[in-house]
Amino acid sequence: MKPKIIYTKEFYCDDDHPIVYYVVDKNNKGMCEYCGAKFIYEEKDFYNKMQEEKALLDMSMKESKKQKDERTPSEKLQDEIEPIPSYPCPMHEDYDEVDYKVADYYDEINDVEKMRRKK
Repeated sequence: MKPKIIYTKEFYCDDDHPIVYYVVDKNNKGMCEYCGAKFIYEEKDFYNKMQEEKALLDMSMKESKKQKDERTPSEKLQDEIEPIPSYPCPMHEDYDEVDYKVADYYDEINDVEKMRRKK
């Protein structure tokens, strides 16, 4: 059986048995006493890991931009027939006003608190 690469010195094994916790030995190796699975500790190479994650993010960003740019014919037709306005929705104007009122109320409370602290 090929040893499992682990990146922490403390690890656990739960292969078809109760969870058992171990610490690697001074040779950076460990073995499960239940199933005999072998573990090898390796330090994480953060640079390579970061490069892998960056590549994944770049791919997902490119894919999302591609999807945004590639509109289906039905989406294009929908935009022509019923464009989405850039101004606020009239149905939700009252909600927008409430949000501003709440924000103003909290700003007033913060101003009062600041004045109290100065005294």
